[in-house]
Amino acid sequence: MRPAKVTIVGGYGGVGSALAYTLLTSADPCGVVLLGRRSQYVTCQLMDLDGITPFRRTTVRSGDIDDFADSDVVVITASVPFGSPASRREFLPRNIEILRPYFRALAELPADWPGHVIVVTNPVDPLTTWLGHSARIDRHRLLGYSWNDSLRLRIAVGQVLGAPASEVVGWVIGEHGDGCVPLFDRIRVGGAPVRLSPEQERTVRAETMSWYARWVALGVSRTTAWTTATGLAGMVHGLASRTPSDWCAAVPLHGEYDIDGVAIGVPITIGADPVSQVHEWRLAQHDGYALHHAADVIRRHAYQCDDVLAV
Repeated sequence: MRPAKVTIVGGYGGVGSALAYTLLTSADPCGVVLLGRRSQYVTCQLMDLDGITPFRRTTVRSGDIDDFADSDVVVITASVPFGSPASRREFLPRNIEILRPYFRALAELPADWPGHVIVVTNPVDPLTTWLGHSARIDRHRLLGYSWNDSLRLRIAVGQVLGAPASEVVGWVIGEHGDGCVPLFDRIRVGGAPVRLSPEQERTVRAETMSWYARWVALGVSRTTAWTTATGLAGMVHGLASRTPSDWCAAVPLHGEYDIDGVAIGVPITIGADPVSQVHEWRLAQHDGYALHHAADVIRRHAYQCDDVLAV
């Protein structure tokens, strides 16, 4: 069986290049195609990555939007330079312009296209929402990457409990950003349910919700390349191998959680079927309210995409 073909849009950026390296050096490497607006930057990455592939069972090359047609996974990482925005939503106007040709090409793929799209570019949820409205492919094949929020929750829980983060299971649903919703009633440590004290919950919530502001305050124009690439590589391998694994990702909803027409972070299983399965968990009332508020915000921002991306 041939290696999975993964096409990375924005392959010379921090996240895109880190993902390419992670996929090429994994135990089950993928064939990687890099796309980008600046050909010299793509060439630079290829000249460096070419030193890896002779010793691996895979290839890396440059490509174009025609590569979408036979890709197993298309990963959208292209973005303006990080800068210091107060919110990920501030990226939307400029990133829409960058993604215009790629999103138009994805929207024209046939309904029976068997691949998957993972949107990483911020703001993830409005961009995935627009693609869900416009693309003909199965909505379950469209994923917006928001897994880092759940990772940060797990690390914070481990810190307050003095437990290894690897033993913690915790979930953050909702918007990837200001409208994220940590689910404190679903935390497990070592497989056992755990209820945090009010003080511990406040500490974990503050740590999780303030993470982005503390990152921006460093004043370093850098994305979370290694963390995001590691999470993305796990998703890509799960999708390509159809090995079931649980994630939280933005998926266009059609009535789940009483939300329609918005892509927002929800628990899913990938790999068990050709498409991703959405799980509808019973939410505490305040978490349900927060999820619906985030969906309303995402819907408003997704409308900004229409004038630029309409095909």
